[in-house]
Order: sequence, then C-alpha cells, then structure tokens
Amino acid sequence: MGEAADRKVTEIDETRQRLEKDLLELEGRLPGPLRSTKSLLGILAGGALSAVVAKAIFSRKKDDKKAAEVLIRVVREDRTNDAKRR
Repeated sequence: MGEAADRKVTEIDETRQRLEKDLLELEGRLPGPLRSTKSLLGILAGGALSAVVAKAIFSRKKDDKKAAEVLIRVVREDRTNDAKRR
C-alpha cells in the first residue's frame, strides 16, 4: 500500500509541474497590455472582495451589541395580598 501511495504522490507532483509549466507558457504568449489589464482586474477584484468581507465583519459586531441587550421583567409573587385587596 505504501508503494501505491508513493506512485500517486509522484503522479500528482508531475502533473502539477506540467500544469505550472503550461500555464507559464500561456502567460508568456499573452500580449503585454493584456497582462497588465489582467493584473489590474485581479487587484480590483481582490480589493472589492476585501471590502465586502470587512463590511460583513463590522456589521456583525454591531448586531452582537444589539443581541447583548437584556430585558428584566419584575413579577410580583405575593398573590395572596392581591386576592385580599380585591
């Protein structure tokens, strides 16, 4: 069973290296302005995603404060005196 696992790990590593090599070749074929545009779009998408996550975190903190409010209700247990007064 150890040999089979070693073979699978080796196959995965070889496939990963081949894919990385192919991806680098394809990126090298892209024209310069397109690569710059791709980088700019990646930065913008990352910034937008970061803003959405930050907003969700900060709005959650406000909701936690509201959930921490406590309501105290006072109930009289001396009902025998109430019955006598009526």
